[in-house]
Amino acid sequence: MSQIEKELQDKLLIEMLDLIEQSVLCKMNIESTTNAGQLLLAKSRYIQGPQTVSVSQLPTENSNDFNALKTVTRQEDEINDELQLSTHKVDKENGFIDTIRWFGVLVPRSLQLAQERFNKAIELVVECANIQTKLNNTIRYILLLRNKSS
Repeated sequence: MSQIEKELQDKLLIEMLDLIEQSVLCKMNIESTTNAGQLLLAKSRYIQGPQTVSVSQLPTENSNDFNALKTVTRQEDEINDELQLSTHKVDKENGFIDTIRWFGVLVPRSLQLAQERFNKAIELVVECANIQTKLNNTIRYILLLRNKSS
């Protein structure tokens, strides 16, 4: 194995360790953000009562269809394979509705904060998936370099 290959392998290993650290931190952020969202949902239900914030507000099979306000798309090229989160504006005519309105016009602040936390969790999940993709690519490059040198 040449000196250049050893240096490249060292850099890839350092990058792999950095990506592992980023992945762990991202997963911890997802956990804390979703936990905060769940606590805020519980607070909303406690404040408003169990009948105001419950399953009865959720759509059923007979409800009108609607589109998601956030969608994930894959951007692929020769080098990168990355996920991107697209956010759509609320537009009732095109089926983009704000689901928090299922719980009334004047929703509690804790319910709005819960929605924000879960939106942040979605962003973190996409970020974590991108980090995982980079980590998998780095591991693949390390294995290719090792196989080439042997």
